[in-house]
Amino acid sequence: MRYLITIGIFNALIIGIFMLLGFTIGLIPVILIFMPVILAIPGGIIFMLMLTKAPLRGVFVISGALLGLVMINMAPAGMFGLSIFLGGVLGELVFELLGREKFAAAATGFACYMLGFAVGESFPLTFMKEAYLAQQAANGAEQLSILQQCLDYMNPTLLVIICLLTVIAAYVGSLWGRRLLRTHFKKAGIA
Repeated sequence: MRYLITIGIFNALIIGIFMLLGFTIGLIPVILIFMPVILAIPGGIIFMLMLTKAPLRGVFVISGALLGLVMINMAPAGMFGLSIFLGGVLGELVFELLGREKFAAAATGFACYMLGFAVGESFPLTFMKEAYLAQQAANGAEQLSILQQCLDYMNPTLLVIICLLTVIAAYVGSLWGRRLLRTHFKKAGIA
């Protein structure tokens, strides 16, 4: 039970940071498109601490389900939420298969989780443009113009680039998180 509460707290932190960054810097179309890359770095730091504090099986699945529920209406057909959840499931499988005690397993699991985020955001922007516009039409002209600019930029090549950069950024965030764990969090008694 204690681990579930810890996972819930860390996920609230992740969701809060993702939403805060998304709502503030996400108003610039180019930044909005590359949001998964940007979010992978602070997310990696938080995830490494969460995995240290709550070594529970299913941590990626729980995280994917929580963030997926928050993001379920952000893209047509629930694509964003579903993709994040599936990224969490894949992350958990990889984490288990590579060995839960290994840093490479944790970092690769987190990279899978963030890949789900990247696909969930980028795939609808690339392949579901009309549905995306129809869904967001009720949100107002300003948001619609930002979305239209994002749709104009997106193509399959950029989708692949965003996915690759997100995976790289997830590893960078995980490495940074591991370094912070070793230097600061252990000294402070947090980890």
